[in-house]
Amino acid sequence: MNSSAGPDGIPANFLINTKDSIATPLKLILRKSLDEGKIPDLFKLAYVTPIHKGGSKLKPEQYRPVSLTSHVMKIFERVVKRNIMKHLIEQNLINPGQHGFVPGRSTKTQLLQHYCDIFETLSEGTRIDHNFS
Repeated sequence: MNSSAGPDGIPANFLINTKDSIATPLKLILRKSLDEGKIPDLFKLAYVTPIHKGGSKLKPEQYRPVSLTSHVMKIFERVVKRNIMKHLIEQNLINPGQHGFVPGRSTKTQLLQHYCDIFETLSEGTRIDHNFS
């Protein structure tokens, strides 16, 4: 809500306050973008600004860059990602060993799976270094 606008000049609060009115026109614009395989240049730009991390303000290493990008594109990317992930999950196209960027999975679930694989292999008396793919 309080995010600054990116290069497109559209602040987050505008999108939130007008979502019912702009949803259909925005959907048509973004659908056309997908169909043509083109993203308007304005949506690809970012304002990069240094943010002070602490310490001496005279040292460049005490700053980190922050990119202000289009809120419209952030929302669009989320919608596209959600639909791609939904398709991949429904069609069972994600490798069971893939844990990164998969809903409900994390480094913890990956480590637990790895631990179980090692335990199962040792229980069977099989060599560990030849059992994993």
